[in-house]
Amino acid sequence: MLEKGEFVVKNFSASYFGYGDKVKDVCFSLREGEVMCLLGEEGSGKTTLLRALAGLEDCRGEVTLGGKNWPDMPLKDREVCYTFGRDSLDRKKSAAENIVKPLVLRGAGQEEIKEALKRAARLADAGDILAEKVKGLPPYYIAKVILARAFVRKTNLLLLDEPLSELTFTQRERVFNRMCRGVRELGSRVIYATERPYEAVCFPDKVGIMYSGALVQCGSMSEIYQNPTHRAAVDAFSRDVTCIPARAAFNGVWSVELGGKRVPCPALINRIYDGKEVLAAVRRSDVSLGGEVGAKVLGVIDDGKGRFLRLGVPGGIIYCNGIADVGQEVDVTIRQAAFIFDPSSGYSVGSVSCRNDTV
Repeated sequence: MLEKGEFVVKNFSASYFGYGDKVKDVCFSLREGEVMCLLGEEGSGKTTLLRALAGLEDCRGEVTLGGKNWPDMPLKDREVCYTFGRDSLDRKKSAAENIVKPLVLRGAGQEEIKEALKRAARLADAGDILAEKVKGLPPYYIAKVILARAFVRKTNLLLLDEPLSELTFTQRERVFNRMCRGVRELGSRVIYATERPYEAVCFPDKVGIMYSGALVQCGSMSEIYQNPTHRAAVDAFSRDVTCIPARAAFNGVWSVELGGKRVPCPALINRIYDGKEVLAAVRRSDVSLGGEVGAKVLGVIDDGKGRFLRLGVPGGIIYCNGIADVGQEVDVTIRQAAFIFDPSSGYSVGSVSCRNDTV
């Protein structure tokens, strides 16, 4: 049964095949037509969370849909679609046969199947490959089949577990755009899991950062970029922001020692960090060639928008706009450390922006 309203998850924990809690105290919400990218490295708990929401793993916590208690609803009435990559398809059958399989298994009538196939093929732009055998299709068309099968029946919740891992960036962007338009038309809610940060930037609604079984931050990409609450969120912008070890100091104002030099940083939440090791996040835009911090050019990166440098400095790696040769010794200026994190917990211990307020 399709339900209106918000899908709300509070204090949600889940085990993976019965082996203890792999997901702990997760909280988030999704409106109708909203898409969330679940971003985290392998083993962070993304698949466990999706499987638990699909009813495939033991879980506990509060989950509601439109105010109704989700666990109390029979599985067949929850209208959840959980899908992953090409391994979920029958390679010996046609694209159309794979797309309509969920309806066939439910005993749907021929007219219903015909109309649903037509709608799904339109939403996924798969109309020209319906008669093709899946076995001979390239990855981009496989992705269209996977997306069409996800759209073939109307669902309350669509769970996608890294289904587009074989696509190029441009192909992913096209599929994402199709997916977002289709979700809004159908009024479903989507959670898309990936470990690739560049996929997350394609999502207009929200991104959830998973780390060690916890959802450490959830919001828009711009919100996370402006105010990361955990160092794992910084990893989502790995070519714009990097974390390196530093020592904090308070002398009327807060600063950190980077490359042997003191640079400004956000005011820290507690004086106990004075003289202690912290993790300092440095943005590429805050680093420039010329200065007093010695660095070595480890690589030159072209992201399609321009070239920038990967630099080795005492304690770690930073990025810098500019031109230099690999292996060259350069001096740089680090204007500020944008964010400060506790090295043990990974959580932010600084204020939102780089202000030197007295704590």
